Amino acid sequence: MHKPAGRVAAQHGVTDAALQTTYAAFIRHTQACAECRRGGMDCADASELRRVYRAAKRRAGEAR
Repeated sequence: MHKPAGRVAAQHGVTDAALQTTYAAFIRHTQACAECRRGGMDCADASELRRVYRAAKRRAGEAR
């Protein structure tokens, strides 16, 4: 399979890093947030983190 090189590879790396960072932030929050754990639903902050993660995921898909 062909691997991207140069600027394309660098852009994929940045996109993948952003995706991983946003997902990790969402997971860390939901594990630490008493409201998220107690209620079993996302609080307002978790909802925003999920929205940011989904946007990063969509951009990652478009970049490929």
